[in-house]
Amino acid sequence: MRDATGVPPSAGAAAPSIAARRARVAVGLLFFANGIALTTVLPRLPEIKADLSLTNTALGLALAAAPVGSLTAVPVTGRLIARFGSAPVAAVAGLVLGLALPMLGLAPAWAALAGTYLLLGAADGVMDAAMNAHGLRVQKRYGRSLINGMHGLWSLGAATGAAIGTLSAALRVPLELHLVAVAAIVLVAAGAATAWRLRGPDPADLNDPTDGPVEDPGAGTAPKPGGVWRAVRPLAWVGLLGVLAGIPEDVANAWSTLYLAEGRGAPPGLAGLGYTTFAAAMLLSRFSADTVTDRFGTVTVARVGGLLAFAGYVVVLTSPVVWLSIAGFALVGVGIAPAFPTLFHASGHWPGVRSGDGVTVLSWVARLGFLVTPPLVGLIADRAGIGTGLWVGAAAALAYAMLAGRLAPAVKPPTRTRAP
Repeated sequence: MRDATGVPPSAGAAAPSIAARRARVAVGLLFFANGIALTTVLPRLPEIKADLSLTNTALGLALAAAPVGSLTAVPVTGRLIARFGSAPVAAVAGLVLGLALPMLGLAPAWAALAGTYLLLGAADGVMDAAMNAHGLRVQKRYGRSLINGMHGLWSLGAATGAAIGTLSAALRVPLELHLVAVAAIVLVAAGAATAWRLRGPDPADLNDPTDGPVEDPGAGTAPKPGGVWRAVRPLAWVGLLGVLAGIPEDVANAWSTLYLAEGRGAPPGLAGLGYTTFAAAMLLSRFSADTVTDRFGTVTVARVGGLLAFAGYVVVLTSPVVWLSIAGFALVGVGIAPAFPTLFHASGHWPGVRSGDGVTVLSWVARLGFLVTPPLVGLIADRAGIGTGLWVGAAAALAYAMLAGRLAPAVKPPTRTRAP
């Protein structure tokens, strides 16, 4: 038996403490809140596009403002984590995310829409890096892989948000009311997560077996020399894999509904099922990915996952039946689901890189793909058809599968600690 990193786990680990179990719930709330906030508006993008009279290119540029916000804000996250701790940083970013979400429904023109996405992207980028850093810390307390399950809770939030958005569109619920209701859920979840988080400073090195138990706030390794920018070079391949993994996911997030509506002529309720099915497939895949990776290893799961995502896009784009295209989006979700949990684990355990800096670098670099993808797909869609634009996702998935072997240096087991 191998753990999620592909290495035989050590034996005799004690059961996690109550504090560790509570912290796992807290991280789960953060992942869920982030997922529901970012996806609930996606099934309503055709409505926003029509209301603001946007072209595909204009909509793509507005969506690209989110990764611009992330790229601007994420570089400071490593320092914020070192100073305040990963959980408080993630919770505050979640509060900002919830407060900004309703502004999407109030945007009167393209500039306001893009500005809102800029703010949402900044909050999401900080929250993403911080909650993953805290998740890896909780994982270490358990002594086994949990990161896929945490991302599964993100997918649960994403599926919930997408379902709410699809149902709201079908019932013609005003967009503003829809977004305010979802924002309330995000604010409550982010606020509740602060009560059960792990206390004390984040460890600088998750591979260090001397990190003390959660009940000892002063325990842990002293921060080793580093910094976000110094971690970029060692994590170059992980960052590239993050870009490649993000593109298939981002294409399905932003363009599945529009593809089914405009490219396949599906009505609004049916068109929204493309993304909803994709998100639900990611959810199921992530909740099972820890077990699958224990058996087959990280690199194998990454390779097969990339190939499945590529095959899913082929089905989406070549099927003559709308329902088969929807099933293709599900296959994309199954394949790409383990990618970011795997990459965050690798970046947090990369030899010679401080953990907080590693997850920050991955979160920042991966967003380069999110920056380029929406306008690129939009430009191709305006010139050659939206179906042609979606082949960008297929190509990235195939490239991710081919380069998955670069994860090997971080294939190490999570450190097991003695129960207090």
